[in-house]
Amino acid sequence: MKFLPLFFLLVTSCAMAQPPTIEVMGYSRSTTPGIPPEKNDAPSANHPFPVKYFIYIIVKKGTPVSDAAVCLKGQSYSAKLERVSSPVVVPHDPNVPTDRKDTLVPKTRDDVYRLDLQEPGGTACENRPADIAQNLEVVVALKSGKSVVYGAAKTIVALTPAAAM
Repeated sequence: MKFLPLFFLLVTSCAMAQPPTIEVMGYSRSTTPGIPPEKNDAPSANHPFPVKYFIYIIVKKGTPVSDAAVCLKGQSYSAKLERVSSPVVVPHDPNVPTDRKDTLVPKTRDDVYRLDLQEPGGTACENRPADIAQNLEVVVALKSGKSVVYGAAKTIVALTPAAAM
């Protein structure tokens, strides 16, 4: 019986030592210019409106997080973490006011963070573990305590394009 409390302490310590898992959700929204491009123009030629990305992570409630880096379609970015409440809902079409909404992150008891991409750079794409496939569109490296944990989204979901105003 003396060893029973020691056993529970050991099991609890091992469970707490495991790095947290993160769930990654990625979305994009393009902006359609008011004047359609000429037929001779390439689709990406001098496009004045870059695609906007919405990347969210879900971590277990109370998990300490500090820094994040993102590998987005092969390009490395540092990212600013901002805790948001769930559910995360955006207008279906930002320029046409309707009651229609898109849910990006469903209601959860866990902590949800939005990753605001900073300037391109860093080594997020080069420092990925070998077991994370190269064909994933979003890979997030998240610092939690003294460890770095990785999460990924295979694809980025395209939202309804917005019209330029």
